[in-house]
Amino acid sequence: MSLQEKLEHVLSESSATFGVVVKHLGTGEEARVRPEQYFQMASTFKVPILATLFRDIDEGTCSLEQRFRLTEDDLVPGSGVLKEFLPGADVALRDLATLMIIVSDNLATDKILELIGAERVDAYMKELGLQNISIKQSCWELLSVGAGMGSEKKGAEGFHKVTEVFKTSGFDSDSVIFQPTPENNVTTPADMNQLLEWIGTGQLSSQAASDGILDIMKRQQLRNRIPYLLPDQTVVASKSGTVGHVVNDVGIVYLPEEKGAFTITALSFGHASTKEGERMIARLAQTAYEHFVNE
Repeated sequence: MSLQEKLEHVLSESSATFGVVVKHLGTGEEARVRPEQYFQMASTFKVPILATLFRDIDEGTCSLEQRFRLTEDDLVPGSGVLKEFLPGADVALRDLATLMIIVSDNLATDKILELIGAERVDAYMKELGLQNISIKQSCWELLSVGAGMGSEKKGAEGFHKVTEVFKTSGFDSDSVIFQPTPENNVTTPADMNQLLEWIGTGQLSSQAASDGILDIMKRQQLRNRIPYLLPDQTVVASKSGTVGHVVNDVGIVYLPEEKGAFTITALSFGHASTKEGERMIARLAQTAYEHFVNE
């Protein structure tokens, strides 16, 4: 069977809606499922943010050595570790960028967005020709709107209120954030995978920028999707994302025995559980890995 047929066979066992693009960076062999459909990015939107940050570093408008003092006004619920720190901690931009990716830290993400601007991330994607990557909301905005508390102000009080909503009732499944339109944080699988390809082949703003991005993404600690069913020593540069019934993972998988690498973008919604989506993404990555290794 072709790679396309193999991936479609795996997806036939899921009741969720998936958009998937897989591409071998050496041979160009590719498979695409709903490549041009909009999907909510969830925390995979942190990859375009990281790309824009390294573009700015290339241009000298910011430095990874800059330090930022965290306060209660910076608190953001959801994933990450910085929300557990006592107010007053000084954190370098390099550490914010790393934590944004490897533990999907929402506070770190919003601090970076304060520095570079969500509108500039959106504009950079358009400059690259990625017209279907749309960045409109910070983590705080995404989560507070998703909790039905879009008017809540950021800060300690708002943080505790939104956190409590998630504990008791979770996301509003009818929230506007799940609408597949450019007014939200959305992408098509094709555009996200193109961004990954440029990162993986050193064709972003510079080779140094691409290398810096990959160095962080390869440190990923959340490995229960793309890497989960792959051999233990497999090098994977990835970023996952979850919000409500949306379960995503995107990344670059490095193959053994000089067989190259492949990009994989797996975006989805409509899962009965997060674990169901995670298992499906792991199987998609395993299927692609075995296909390329055995060619």
